[in-house]
Amino acid sequence: MGIRVLFTISIFLVTPLVFAGATLDMKGPELELASEKLDKINYLPLLMPLIIKNKDFIGLTQKQVDEINDWRNTNKTPMVAAIEKIARKRIAIKQAALSPTVSSAQIVQMQNEIFRLQREVLEYKLSCREQIVKTFNDENWISFFMVLADEDIGIAVPFN
Repeated sequence: MGIRVLFTISIFLVTPLVFAGATLDMKGPELELASEKLDKINYLPLLMPLIIKNKDFIGLTQKQVDEINDWRNTNKTPMVAAIEKIARKRIAIKQAALSPTVSSAQIVQMQNEIFRLQREVLEYKLSCREQIVKTFNDENWISFFMVLADEDIGIAVPFN
């Protein structure tokens, strides 16, 4: 447990403060871009912006787009709010780590709150994934994998 906490704290200390602070002031497309950058340290990729941007190439019907947009309209705001909280809490934990008046137990509590928020974001992303799996047909997947192959998202495209 202690090694995991130290490892996680060291990762957060490496993450640039400037990016996290700038994320808090962003809105709309800027926030989506910032979320995509934050996404590089999350476990699941943020696929929705990529799908919406390439909906014509992927061959989505209007019904499919409507289903995806329904999910997005319901879940985007709370997911972005959780991501913004994570950014704020990462800044706070970095500041706390440098303060001699903050105990190790307090830092662990702060990290636990970040873990809770990361789990919340993970649950939103899994819900998004489930929506995509439910919505896409075989042709959509083939086209989507072509889009992923053109993107530099750091994952291998499955070919099964």
